[in-house]
Amino acid sequence: MSASSWPSAVGDYPHPPRASYALTDVGLLQAPVVDDVLPAEGPELEALTRSLVRDAAIYGLPVVLQYQHLRHLALDPDHPSYVGFSALLHEDVPAGPAYPGFKTPNADTLYSSAWVDLTGGPVALDVPAMGTRYYTAHLLDLFSNSVNLSTRTLGPDGGRVWLATTDWDGEVPNGAQVLRVATPYLWMLLRVFVRDADDLPTARALQRLVTLTPVAPRAPVETPETPQDEIVWPLLSAPAEELGAEEFLRVLDHCLRYCPHPVQEDALVHRFAAIGVGGQTPFDCDDWSTSQRQALRQGYEDAITLVRSVLPRRGIPAGDAGWRTLRSGTYGFNYLHRAATNYQGLGATVREESGPYTTFVDGGGASLRGSRDYLLRLDPPPPVDAFWSVSAYDVETRELVANPAERYSVNDHSRGLVVGDDGSVELTLTSRAAADAAPNVLPVPPGRFYLVLRAYLGGEAVLDGSWAPPPVRHLDIPTSPDGETR
Repeated sequence: MSASSWPSAVGDYPHPPRASYALTDVGLLQAPVVDDVLPAEGPELEALTRSLVRDAAIYGLPVVLQYQHLRHLALDPDHPSYVGFSALLHEDVPAGPAYPGFKTPNADTLYSSAWVDLTGGPVALDVPAMGTRYYTAHLLDLFSNSVNLSTRTLGPDGGRVWLATTDWDGEVPNGAQVLRVATPYLWMLLRVFVRDADDLPTARALQRLVTLTPVAPRAPVETPETPQDEIVWPLLSAPAEELGAEEFLRVLDHCLRYCPHPVQEDALVHRFAAIGVGGQTPFDCDDWSTSQRQALRQGYEDAITLVRSVLPRRGIPAGDAGWRTLRSGTYGFNYLHRAATNYQGLGATVREESGPYTTFVDGGGASLRGSRDYLLRLDPPPPVDAFWSVSAYDVETRELVANPAERYSVNDHSRGLVVGDDGSVELTLTSRAAADAAPNVLPVPPGRFYLVLRAYLGGEAVLDGSWAPPPVRHLDIPTSPDGETR
């Protein structure tokens, strides 16, 4: 190659990087499973520890957050939410303030939750005919990778699906489909749309017709070290978000031992063995030096700080009005995106399902605050095959906030919603909503808040980005107590 045709130092390469290969395909590279070399006790070891803990915490945050949910529903008989494995916990009303399941819930559907144990064989999911009503049986592995069996994919007539691990090799009976899943412990989050209060009994009846049934039992899978019935599931001393670094890593290490990761992540996960996560023996830092344990805690704090810092930057810009299109549920190897999405709220569906948009700012780029009133004019509203809705959440708690109107979303089925002759919808966003607030008023938290606009079964314009939410415009100029404009 001549000097004139050599790629430049800034990366002006004529072709993208070549695809990766499997180690078993070549004879040049061997990867024995042994621990990496570590520096001696001192600043270098502390710096390495801090870096690896940060990366492990970002990688494992969804795992630990979902593990708490798993413990509550399936492992802790003393918890109010406990139902055991492969049993559904049904919510009787849509989510509201202080919803205990997870952060940033929608307020338009009934939720039902179950953790499924596939170590003994497949579990059959039966969904009744839902007709025109929107539903989704949302399935997530322990790493939060997800798929939706829904109006879009399973269809309005429902059906039977066998949930099975990748190593199950039995026969599926006629009339059932099989869905292969990555981890033997699987979260199912059911959503059933509720049009209004009068529709609630019908929605509840359909919700309770969804069932999970273990089928084709087989002997539980055992590891050489621990039989299935002797697994000691870690206790949690606090909510997952409040765990100390040491306890967080113990939980992550446990989960990595019983739930496989993709082979493409072997190199990444192998690095964590240097800090005792996913290594030859369970995580234990009791004999670490004081300085290395401090580095561990600093690395964990680095991870959480980094995750929080990117919350308003998730997704890609949707137009130039401050909204962002969320790419949830499908993360690939984008671990920071995955961690931030699950920190913001577990159970995010794929974009094709709910087409979510979010914004923390108004059209001028200023933070949304309950001290102002705002106008959101949807002209036109997002094109959907199911429904659209808008909800507001407190920035700090990531929760819906109580208001006198007891209204936590406005959607295109909201009773009395005023729609313009041209199909447009104007929503007033205010923290001063009265109990008898007009249908086009969405109460918002009194402090900083963010909006989520969900477009369930969004049309082509939602999916290809040609439709984007309009700017949120403030209606007033708030003043400080001394009367000066701020």
